Amino acid sequence: MSRLKPLDIYNLLPKTNCKECGQDTCMAFTYLLINHEAELEQCKPILEPKHKKNYEKLKEMLTPPVRPVKFGEGEHEKTIGGEEVMRRHELTWFNPTVLAIAVHDEMNQNELTQQVDLITHWNTFYIGQNLYLDAIAIKCASGNPDKFAKAVKTVIDYTDWPIILCSTDPQCLKAAIKAAKGKKPLLYAATKDNWKEIGEIARTEKLPLVVSAPGDLNLLKSLAKSLFEAGVEQIALDPGTYWGEGLLSDTINNFTMLRRAAIEQGDKTVGWPLIGVPATIWIGKEDTPEGEQLATAFQETILAAILMMRYADLLIINSKQLWTFLPLVILKRNLYTDPRIHPAVEPELMAIGNPDQNSPVMVTTNFALTAYTVKSDLEQAKINAWLVILDTEGIGVESAAAGGQFNAGKVADTLQEFGVGDKVVHRAVIIPGMASRFKGEIEDLSGWDVYVGPRDSGAIADFLRDKYRAPTGLGYVGDPGGDSPVFLTTNNIQSYYLVKKPLLDAGASAWLLVVDTGGLDLESAVSEKKIDGAAVKKTMDESGAGDQISKKELIVPPALEPLKGDIESATGWTVKVVPPDKIPELVK
Repeated sequence: MSRLKPLDIYNLLPKTNCKECGQDTCMAFTYLLINHEAELEQCKPILEPKHKKNYEKLKEMLTPPVRPVKFGEGEHEKTIGGEEVMRRHELTWFNPTVLAIAVHDEMNQNELTQQVDLITHWNTFYIGQNLYLDAIAIKCASGNPDKFAKAVKTVIDYTDWPIILCSTDPQCLKAAIKAAKGKKPLLYAATKDNWKEIGEIARTEKLPLVVSAPGDLNLLKSLAKSLFEAGVEQIALDPGTYWGEGLLSDTINNFTMLRRAAIEQGDKTVGWPLIGVPATIWIGKEDTPEGEQLATAFQETILAAILMMRYADLLIINSKQLWTFLPLVILKRNLYTDPRIHPAVEPELMAIGNPDQNSPVMVTTNFALTAYTVKSDLEQAKINAWLVILDTEGIGVESAAAGGQFNAGKVADTLQEFGVGDKVVHRAVIIPGMASRFKGEIEDLSGWDVYVGPRDSGAIADFLRDKYRAPTGLGYVGDPGGDSPVFLTTNNIQSYYLVKKPLLDAGASAWLLVVDTGGLDLESAVSEKKIDGAAVKKTMDESGAGDQISKKELIVPPALEPLKGDIESATGWTVKVVPPDKIPELVK
């Protein structure tokens, strides 16, 4: 089936540009209709009698091969179906699979409300979103209309979530519908034995209805056709859900054949949402030992995941094990993310924890999965940091580095745009390991020192502890000569920039002699004897400082004043103590 073209729709609209739909032009509204982002009825002029013919044409054109079915009310209303393609990469899948958790009327009121509370309050955070379950399926296990109605009333008094009324007894469904008045429940189910009675209930009450014919697609198609012709306007199909050798493949094939018939063959009699009931795997296993129940819950989760990937628009699940919900909501989130759009977050300077002027600065991309993974890893490691979210058009680090969306110029511009230099007293920025090739270019363009971090953000804590160090040996600021001043510091980032930052701000040319203290700051290095005259002499010898510098004077911070004599004795250089805040004066 070929996609609608904008002009096909636009030419049938009134073309008044009246803005009643909320858009400035009818063409803008056209694009919303094509992308399932608006309802035709939002166009008020098309509802006028003179446009009736065009309205009917548009309604037919805009109805996807798998017709949408809605149940529930208000903000919790759910739409199932409404799909146009077999494979999500051909366009996108629009309406996420509804995950309904089953309860039943044999539960006492306290147990029932506890289960509903668990279902409606469970959530997990994933890629910037809180993910929830969707609906409650209420089973009539008692066969008693009054008992079923009471259970339904208990549920709807507790929550306004959408509900599915599960019974094949017309009298039980009538009682439950009366108890759920105004909630627009989904009815489950019409079968070959009750379709006339339950079909009449659905038609009269104007409620969506599931048709069930497990393992018999011809019967399922026949029942759906008969019910639609009888006036049931919204239908969903349950072809049966089975688990076991040979049975699972039949289940998958049935779901696939129904969806293919609707989309690729244009068979309108099966162009309805598909219902999977993994809960059937629990039949006869409710009272088994705990180990067996865990195995059953695991199998149900696998079955639900398979059906979700094979076109199930709604799944009824029995397990209340919290761990079973997690893979299903995450799989749903991934399947129903629009493949045409990179999931991105807004570029920003994000404060992780409570960062201060000495906290590390890190760069990542605005691909949502990357940004939230890095944020989560930093938070779990309790690291206070500034996280620069770079605009890479929603593309991850490796691909953005290869494609040019992550580049040195963008990093330099973003550091300046977000005023990162005003937040910290250092000039150290950590880039992802996968972007290591940009190190030198970023330093040239930004004036910041670049430290290449790990490829995996889960290793950031180890990197900061073991590798986040200033380079040891003889460094420099500006373009120093033989008689330029020489400043002594350690490879601790804070101590290093305590000296280097004032030199940068003053635009000075000077030498930096950096001693390896294992990352300890000046005070700790002195107290733990990680720095002394011998260590300074060793650094000088290894870096060739004596050969490059003619003025043998070493400028040290006050923390090293107790070592003044030791350093002079070991190196033969004069030592001068200067506080960091006096450095600009000294190099003026």
